Parts: sequence; structure tokens; C-alpha cells
Amino acid sequence: MNLRRTVTVLLSAALTAAALVTPAGAQTAQTGASVTYQVNARHDGTLVDSAVGAPPLDRKWSRDLGGSVSYPVVAAGRVFATAASPNGYGTRLYALNAATGEDAWAPVDLGGTYWWSALAYGDGRLYAQNSDGVLTAFNPATGKKIWSVTLPGQSSFTSPPTYSGGTVYTGGSGSGGTLYAVDAATGAVSWTQRVANGDNSSPAVSTGGVYVSYACEQTYAFDPKSGAPVWHHDTGCSGGGGRTPVLADGGVWVRDDAGAAPAVLNAADGKVRGTYEAGGWTPAPAFDGRQGYFVDGGILQERHSRTLAARWRFEGDGHITTAPIVVNGYVYVGSRTGRLWALNGATGQAVWSTDVGAPINAPDEHNASQPLTGLGAGGGLVVVPATNQLTAYGR
Repeated sequence: MNLRRTVTVLLSAALTAAALVTPAGAQTAQTGASVTYQVNARHDGTLVDSAVGAPPLDRKWSRDLGGSVSYPVVAAGRVFATAASPNGYGTRLYALNAATGEDAWAPVDLGGTYWWSALAYGDGRLYAQNSDGVLTAFNPATGKKIWSVTLPGQSSFTSPPTYSGGTVYTGGSGSGGTLYAVDAATGAVSWTQRVANGDNSSPAVSTGGVYVSYACEQTYAFDPKSGAPVWHHDTGCSGGGGRTPVLADGGVWVRDDAGAAPAVLNAADGKVRGTYEAGGWTPAPAFDGRQGYFVDGGILQERHSRTLAARWRFEGDGHITTAPIVVNGYVYVGSRTGRLWALNGATGQAVWSTDVGAPINAPDEHNASQPLTGLGAGGGLVVVPATNQLTAYGR
């Protein structure tokens, strides 16, 4: 073996070993696809995708979808998103070729009383839900409808679906609240559970539980298979609204816009592990091991998931709006001024930024006035909804 070949082999081995080092507190990372809101079923915002190079990235394509654009699902060579209809209530489902941004199949009218809809992906199917609780499974390659069900007992739906282990989990409200578990292959409702009030909380799912959190941080854990209650964090008040919880480092991270400080609960028993200061409209945090990334008051800061101490902060232009995502250790956030940044997750140093060309709206977890928006990545791309635009960046 010559010297050059020897050095190449040794370098390759070193890089492989480095890639196997797992940060403290880390869970198995989502690989290569964004399959629901905040990337994965835990909503921790973290993705490993060797096809996404280190920033700087290049703009690959951009599409104007004619209405406010949802978070993207990036899977199976496609970028899926919904957009508010420009001609009245309802939304449309778009399937775009990930390489070109062109339509992979014709847009589908999802209907609905309002402009909200949301997506999930799993087991080779795409799942779309509208504001009336119509949950539909599509063939992601062709757009052909596989099954459709109107979820029973509720009238208002603002909780994005989550796929895990052959089941689609979602929530509804109108008369109290209901958490649903739907068989992903058939559309049959496997089980339901009553909750306090069913709004705006995409279920966070692991093998140990299904977690949802509503107004006043009323938070629940249920068994994923049977729906049996595991615990309920009861704060003594209730109301309309909710926030998507995040599962990270053994905790359930919950937020509330009714005045309670954001909290982290033990995933096993629901006991409060800690609280931290943040405004009521703070979006979901993202995590890479025990490094947590939090947006509050237009500023991004990193906190240790155990001590909750803030160790660095990035002010950007002071108008950061998005829930952060982490791709291969780089933190991506966007601003209502249309700026997108990539930061070194360990140091907070900005390594790249670009002007997307339109305001990047904050995720609205309180209303059904638009699809829930957020960043996504996968298949070599970082995908950014910016008002009516959907733009993809890559190497």
C-alpha cells in the first residue's frame, strides 16, 4: 500500500470513529428525512444527513405556492408542503421533485373550513390532515389516495399528525379534546383518549409514550399501543390552546402562552425537572444531545439541557422567528426579515447567511389562519418556507 493510500485509509477510519461519538443525552437521530413538524416524531428538530454538506449552501430552487406555506416533509425524493388556498378557505397539497422543485404530481385540494393543514410521513405513505379532521393517506410517488377518514367527535383540528410504529397520532378539539391513534395502513381509529382541550399540540412520540401539552401546560403521557394513561401533569387551570412538546434528554419540554414559565418534565413520571425564562410565544426548542437551542424575543440562545444555563446567544438581526433545526451539528434559524443563518452548534458562530427573498414567518401555534410553518431538511437539502415561497438549499 503506498503512502497516499495509507493516509487516505487512516483518515477515513478516523472520520468514521468521530462520527460514532454520541453527544451526552443524545437519542438516535433522524436520518436523511424530515417526516413531520420539527423533523421527527420527538420534534427535537435534529437531523443527520450526509448528503447535506457543511454550509455555505447554494440555492437549488424556489417555488411560489400562492399562499402561506407549511413546514415541509422531505422524504422519498420529494418535498411535500401545503399552502393556503388563494381563492377562499382550504389548502392545497404540493409534491415537488426534490432535485428540481417541479411538480412531481398535480396539487391536491385538501378542503377544510379554514387555512390550516399539516403533514406527516411514514411506512411509505404521506398523511395529510385538514382543519375539519379529514386525515388522508397518499401514495407519495403518484399522489393516489390510499384511504381517508374523518376523525370522530370533534370539530376543530390544529394539531399536526405524527407517524410512529405503524400509527398516526393527532388531536382534535371543539367539545373538550381528543387524542387519536389511527392505523397507518387502513385509517381505522385504534384508540382515543380525552384531553383538556386538544388544540395545537402535535403528539411527540417515542417507544415509551405519546406526549401532548395544552393550555396552562396541561401535559399528558399515554401508552403508544393501548392508549392507557401513563401520567398527567395537572396545573389546576385549563383553556383553549396548546403547544407542541419536544422530547429530549429524558425530558418533555413544554411551553404555554397563558403566563406559565416553560418547563421540562421527566418523561417517565411527569414531575417538573426545571423551568426557564422565556416569552409566551417562544417556538419549540431543538436539541443535539444536551445542547438545546431556544429562540426567545428574536434571539437564539443555547442552554444545557440539565442545568438550563444559557451558554451563548446569537442576536442576528434581532428578529429571529423560526423554531431552530439542527442538521449535522449546524443550527439553522430564519428571520421575519427573510434572513436565514447557519451557526456552529457548539460555539454559536454564524458560518453562513443568505436572503431567502421573503419574510420567514413564525410558527403560529394559536390559530388556524395558515398552515403551521417551520424549517425542514433531508435528501441533501435544507428547505425554507418563507411566506408564499418554498426554497431549497444544498451543495
